[in-house]
Amino acid sequence: MDETQAGALTDVETFLAPWPGVLVEMKDFVDLWFLALGARREATSVRVYISKALVPPARLQPHVRDFRASLARIPNCRIEIKGTEQAAHKIEIEYRR
Repeated sequence: MDETQAGALTDVETFLAPWPGVLVEMKDFVDLWFLALGARREATSVRVYISKALVPPARLQPHVRDFRASLARIPNCRIEIKGTEQAAHKIEIEYRR
């Protein structure tokens, strides 16, 4: 385990709102997470999982592209957006204290 992984914690939230409105809910969650925790915690990565059961591949774009661009503004943080077989969308924010 390298130094960046030592002491890493993760906050997880799931979302079931309809597509593509759920992306607004997810973006609000990320924005509020950063606002509430401010400088007390430093996020190292944000992983977003889009449920394949809730969103057919043909309906992903342009919504995911716009969502990714809105998250790209987070400084010093790796952003990943992936599909998942789970029944809900999910966000995992990894951070250090």
